[in-house]
Amino acid sequence: MDKAKMICVALCAMPLPVAAQTDSVSKGVHLQEVVVAGDMVKREVDYINCIPTPKQRKHAHSGFELVRNMMLAGVSVDAGNGVITTPAGIATLYINGSKASVREITTLRPKDILRVEYYDMPTGKYANDKAVMNYIVRNYTSGGYTQVDAMQGVGYLKGDYNLISKYSLGHYNVNLWAGSSVQNPKVYSESTTDYLLDNPIRKQESSYDTDLKAVGRYVDASISRRTERTTWMLRGGIEVSTSRDDVLKGSLVYTGYTAPLVFANNVLERDKTVKPSLFLYYNRNFKGGKSFECSLNGYYARNTYKRNTLEDRAFVSDVNEDYTYLNFHTSYMLPLPKENNLTFSLIEFLKISQDEYRGSSPSLQHLRTSESLFFVDYTKRWGRKLMLVVRPGVSFLAYKLRGEQQVTHFAPRFHTMFSWSPAKQQALQLFFALGNTFPTLNTVNAAEQQIDRVLVRRGNPTMDNSTLLGPALTYTLNFKKWSALLSANYEYMSNAIANVYLRDNDRLINTYSSDTRYHQCQLLLSATWKPVSDFNVKWDGGYEYYCVTGAADERLGCCYARLGANYFLGDFSLSASARTARKDLVGCQEQIHLPFCYDLSGEWSHGNLSVVVTTRNPFMQGNERRRSFIAPNYQFFGRKVSELDNSFASVKVAYSLDYGKKVNRSPKYESKAAESSILK
Repeated sequence: MDKAKMICVALCAMPLPVAAQTDSVSKGVHLQEVVVAGDMVKREVDYINCIPTPKQRKHAHSGFELVRNMMLAGVSVDAGNGVITTPAGIATLYINGSKASVREITTLRPKDILRVEYYDMPTGKYANDKAVMNYIVRNYTSGGYTQVDAMQGVGYLKGDYNLISKYSLGHYNVNLWAGSSVQNPKVYSESTTDYLLDNPIRKQESSYDTDLKAVGRYVDASISRRTERTTWMLRGGIEVSTSRDDVLKGSLVYTGYTAPLVFANNVLERDKTVKPSLFLYYNRNFKGGKSFECSLNGYYARNTYKRNTLEDRAFVSDVNEDYTYLNFHTSYMLPLPKENNLTFSLIEFLKISQDEYRGSSPSLQHLRTSESLFFVDYTKRWGRKLMLVVRPGVSFLAYKLRGEQQVTHFAPRFHTMFSWSPAKQQALQLFFALGNTFPTLNTVNAAEQQIDRVLVRRGNPTMDNSTLLGPALTYTLNFKKWSALLSANYEYMSNAIANVYLRDNDRLINTYSSDTRYHQCQLLLSATWKPVSDFNVKWDGGYEYYCVTGAADERLGCCYARLGANYFLGDFSLSASARTARKDLVGCQEQIHLPFCYDLSGEWSHGNLSVVVTTRNPFMQGNERRRSFIAPNYQFFGRKVSELDNSFASVKVAYSLDYGKKVNRSPKYESKAAESSILK
């Protein structure tokens, strides 16, 4: 191995996350093996065509890892959580033009992926997505495979174990997914809370023996049929997740009373969700390039939450919730002359929650929310250099809380994009969006929870809907060995939700207010260098500034940088990444300081067997996260040292057995966590 390469790997190796979303095969594209002579990343009018190299495919074991190995400028991939982030936001995932789940992309076999279409200006059937990563894969008509993989952590209890099986027969595909995961990191924390009453009270907490365990299990199955004209899919399953966040040993001290109150810090917290789900999908392509698509995604969740804080008396939260979620989406795409098109979209969201609060503050809450959206998307192209997208629409929001009047809000929506490509390697893009949203479910209620001897948390059913607007600009350069991206965007939200703290004699009431304005500015510079096919380097740097006024008053600015590199050598690969310490604003008020982190990984892959060894933050034990929250009548400062942020290693082994003719690997199914309106 060349010494210069070795030095570069040692100093710069740090892989970064990448964002993935959609592309459509509804245009009747023939999926054949791609033989590339030229650029592997090529700018088209409204998307970037990304063709992975054989080594990038060989040393990836999921669709997320493949996009990460490709190192697209401005795109970051969190393969562990299944998230691809772009300058426009989180990318939506597709396989051959059909919307895909995180599990499907996680278990997608890279050697079956012909290319990835990255839509940074989604139009047509993707018009309602912020960005799209569409995986174009081979389709097979017979055979199948079964795959098992297991990841085991070293340093604390962490494991992820999965079984995936797929069989194809003619136009039909049957998939089965099953698996479980567990993690139980140790956490040490200490915090100081000031309740600024007429007679101020200070609460000092520490915990040095914790039990923070989360367990998840799932079983899912799907059947689908794909022809040149029609695609349909039926998928269903059940997921069970349990977690506990217990403080077994620690100290709790109140000062400000006549004499200090000293207790052992003892908190028992339990969460459990049982969630059966169902997903239906149908797509029909017509002559002349017209297409119709509809989907129904729904689940029912039985959520239980229990929290017991023991001081000189017990403060108990005990909530049972029945939660129903439905999302219906339909669109019709109509091609127009000169490669222009018109798309009509209708979207409906329905959420119903029934919460029974027991314990210290019993109550019964029923909340029904719905959102109806209608959009018309018009795309106009002038050759291969200019494109304009105009997307007007309307939104109707409604929510009804038991015992309260129904709240409705009818508002316009508007989104426009403009792209100019002066040369095939360059693109300048301008964006503007106007939207609206209603308050989050767990704040719009009349429930009340006693947190400790001073603090009472209470919902607010009378908050206003929010208006959002955001202009943005992106400039990209793509050459054979290097690429770069410069992005700037601004986001404004009126009637953002903030925590407010009201005095009530010797109690402090924590409730919510929508009398808040939220501003966020972001600047991102990203560059990728690929001097040879075996060695890739990527760097991201940026600046973020937050400004919150009204019910909350916050200012926060932060610079950050990330560096990553991959090196491929036959059956082996090495990668590394690092991220500087940074600050972030959660919600409108909570400041979080994240520590510096880095990771190293080595992988061996041969045939259907692969072994990956990963180490995160080796030789580090003192990494801590710090939190601060300052509001009128309330202050909080805390720090937490967790095994999640310090030295950790894992080993992952994956093996697949093919039978019959080879097929594209079945996706490992994973749906999003169930929502909840529980006030915690």
